[in-house]
Amino acid sequence: MILILNFLKEHDSNLDKISEIFVNQGPGKISGIRNSIAIAKGIAFAKNINLYGFLSEQLKDKDVDHLVKVDKKNFTNINLIKPLYSS
Repeated sequence: MILILNFLKEHDSNLDKISEIFVNQGPGKISGIRNSIAIAKGIAFAKNINLYGFLSEQLKDKDVDHLVKVDKKNFTNINLIKPLYSS
């Protein structure tokens, strides 16, 4: 959580300025995905904001801005997020 708060501080932002969270559902290592989804769900619940899950292949050329532009109906909402683990 400290890393997230430091990141927000470095970018002159805070949790109050966040209106949506996008979290990677995988594929990836089990501990990293489980932790990132848990933190994202916790922040979304505490701040009452929307949480969307996406898969790595939805990132075109690792362009995070692309996620913001994509129609949100193609994303999984908070209640349906299912991690995709790899070994």
